[in-house]
Amino acid sequence: MSGIFGFFDASGHPLLQQRLNAMGGAMTHWGPDGGDRWHDTHCGLGQSLLYNTPEAVHERLPRWVPDARLAITAEARLDNRGSLCDAFSIPSVDRPETPDGELILRAYLAWGEACPDHLLGDWSFAIWHPDERKLFLARDHQGNTSLYHWRQGEQFAFASDPQALHAVGVPKRLNEPFLAQLLISWPVANGSQTIHLDVQRLPPAHAMTITPNHTRVWRYWRLEDTPELRLSTPGDYAEGFLEVYDEAVRCRLRSYRPVGTTLSGGLDSGSVTALAAQALARTGQRLTAFTAVPRYDSSQGVGPRRFGDETGYAAATAAAWSNVDHILLDSAGYSPMQGIVRALAILQEPSHAASNYFWIQDLLNQAKVKGLGTLLTGQGGNATVSWTGAPELRSPLAMFRHAGWKHGIRRIAPLWMLRAAMRLRATRQAWTGSAIQLDFARRLGLNQRRIEATGVDLYSRDAWRTPRDKRYAIIQPGADRGGDLWARQGAAAGLEVRDPTLDKRVMTYTLSVPDRLFDAPDGTDRWLIRQAMEGLLPDEVRLNRRRGRQSADLAGRLLASASEVDAALAAVDALPANRYVDPVKMRQAWADVQRETTALTTHRAGTILLRGLMAGLFLNQRGSDSVKTD
Repeated sequence: MSGIFGFFDASGHPLLQQRLNAMGGAMTHWGPDGGDRWHDTHCGLGQSLLYNTPEAVHERLPRWVPDARLAITAEARLDNRGSLCDAFSIPSVDRPETPDGELILRAYLAWGEACPDHLLGDWSFAIWHPDERKLFLARDHQGNTSLYHWRQGEQFAFASDPQALHAVGVPKRLNEPFLAQLLISWPVANGSQTIHLDVQRLPPAHAMTITPNHTRVWRYWRLEDTPELRLSTPGDYAEGFLEVYDEAVRCRLRSYRPVGTTLSGGLDSGSVTALAAQALARTGQRLTAFTAVPRYDSSQGVGPRRFGDETGYAAATAAAWSNVDHILLDSAGYSPMQGIVRALAILQEPSHAASNYFWIQDLLNQAKVKGLGTLLTGQGGNATVSWTGAPELRSPLAMFRHAGWKHGIRRIAPLWMLRAAMRLRATRQAWTGSAIQLDFARRLGLNQRRIEATGVDLYSRDAWRTPRDKRYAIIQPGADRGGDLWARQGAAAGLEVRDPTLDKRVMTYTLSVPDRLFDAPDGTDRWLIRQAMEGLLPDEVRLNRRRGRQSADLAGRLLASASEVDAALAAVDALPANRYVDPVKMRQAWADVQRETTALTTHRAGTILLRGLMAGLFLNQRGSDSVKTD
């Protein structure tokens, strides 16, 4: 994905060009194919260019448009090019040389600030009106893009990468509540906040305008408003789903460089790979599929109905298509700590997925080595294409059968009882499943913050009352930051990460299907995708009801690199890190996994040990910048 950046100073600034240069310098890795800058007295815009589509070679941004008296910069892959070209009467002969930035410009000229409603794909853009001294920014519905911004008085800056903001002096004051939410994996950390108090994120499905005296941010699209779809037969739903899903995958194959996929042993990435292989085979193209496989015994690191070695199922999917080149990655060159260090260098912030970075970084690096320009994932599939229907939330009996008596009672309890339980928990301050320092959690009043923010912590599984509650908690419509993390990691590898399972059309369609249709009468879950992929996925994959567990051999990898773990633990057992993370709890999790490998100790090694180490190393890198805040 290309990157964009810009700086607005209502009073005018003699160093505007130098600031643009500094921002562009911090985003060099976003623009392996070039880029440019433009500025007037008050505003400067920039683009770091990646040839992500064949049409992108004709992209010339940022650009001043004299007739419209505006300037534009953008990064985009539009999936409804055909309808937009028709709407703007662009001749067929000119369409191959019409870049997506030009279509965004025409959409804005036609529909103004309502134009995001007419754009499909992954994109973000900024438009400057000098006469009004107004800047307009917008970001796609739920794609793998990122857009950060900062404002102080009459100055405003934005960029695809927060490092560009820091390059022009935006401070790095620590956002303590955000850090706490990351440590305990509380999804309210999604949205506009970031790890830095002074930097905001423009979430998906949002737009904003900036003038000298005003900043306005609004959400222009709500997945939650999707009505239920009523069709005659279950087969009609499956047929309609496959049509929409196949189109979403095919749209994401429009790439300047070769395409690859992440391929697990499951239904999400498996279906993406199958549909991509089918489409590419029609034009004689090949597809590279990467599968992360264990290096050590993974059988003890997973629970019941799980499998840790995805080699067999992934190989079966790849073998079903003669144009798939299947690459197994055991990530021997990346220890868990090396993956974390590499991710911190790119993201400049900790993440809840610390235990997966060794294979993610290896996979992205291998894709880069092979010269790929696009990597497809199925990251968002759990609540879209392979949704279970959440039968446990549709009947009291199923609640107890699927969730157990403890969670079943919690889910049917009235809200006042849940609020009382949350308050009782607040008095105990028992964050046992996290590396968070208890003094830090108490100082923030973390439990009370959860109660006040959500009423009863609506992102907790105990508070899901309907299947839609659960789906929204997973998808995080209008708030999710997963696409942002993938966009920045993809940029570091010189490629674009795309996810058809989070396509606007796919999300809308799957949310419109009645939940009862996702589980078959015989008890088979995820019926919709199993039915739709008949003949496209091998039955051993399509009908498999066990789920894969990534990083299931985490214990073996940690034991093989014990000296790195010990060194990291020693590093975070000092200020400022140990004000926020608890080295005692992390050492206990480390001792547990050294003593025995079980699903529980493996899980705690990821959620307590590695997540805590990633946060602690981040805090140590910041040093004196770690300022206590409220």
